[in-house]
Amino acid sequence: MTEIDIKNDYESSLSEYTYILKSRSDKTKLKELAEFRKIPIEELESSKIFYIGSMVEMMIPKYIDRLKDFGLIADTNNRPIFNNRWVIPIHNQVGKVMNLVGYSPTENERYIYGKARYYRRKDSLYGLENLNLAYKMGYAILTEGITDTIRLRSLGYKNSFAMCGTHNSQFIMQQLNRCRYGVIKIPDRDKAGIQAEQGWKLNRAVTLKVSLEYKDIDEMLRHSENIPLFKEYMDYCIDYIQKGQHRGFNCGSYETTMI
Repeated sequence: MTEIDIKNDYESSLSEYTYILKSRSDKTKLKELAEFRKIPIEELESSKIFYIGSMVEMMIPKYIDRLKDFGLIADTNNRPIFNNRWVIPIHNQVGKVMNLVGYSPTENERYIYGKARYYRRKDSLYGLENLNLAYKMGYAILTEGITDTIRLRSLGYKNSFAMCGTHNSQFIMQQLNRCRYGVIKIPDRDKAGIQAEQGWKLNRAVTLKVSLEYKDIDEMLRHSENIPLFKEYMDYCIDYIQKGQHRGFNCGSYETTMI
């Protein structure tokens, strides 16, 4: 088998394992997450999010010998890494699972990333399964966190993607630069987010900043009264970046803040 064949087989196995976990998970916990985060349950289902109660749930006999290879066994205690966490799959462009992320709002480490063999957090966007849609539409929306992107997708912005952190990546920027109009950047409002956004070097981009009282776009849009304001600004940014590209000027210097 070639390395590509091995990689495809690996991601197919991880995808099948994830599907089994999801099919066996407690469905009522998804409703709990929807109510807590104020995100429509339909979007959480579309994102294929599920819940792991006890880490024993991860010990599916067929895959026990592959869990370490899947990056789901902790090096410190040799146990599965998810316990009482919602699990968010990260997919590649063809919809196969590349990695799993466990989320808990009550733990000190809110997000735990698996260490799947072919997943490189620094060079992988969350939401790649919709990258071809962004190319078709001509623009992408870039956020820092996964829940920011899920929030935007719940409002119909399916061409949204997350950096999964404050790192920078030339490879990711090259992927997004293929959008013919450009990218709308929505960075976090904290110091780390502002610094990270400065490293999002794109050929054509508009920066949309959230209102000063909120940390990120997810927090801002959790308050439903802010949605009309956001859509108004977003429509303006989309119109600007599309018309700017048609007129042949660089949109990279444009920045606006929702007030």
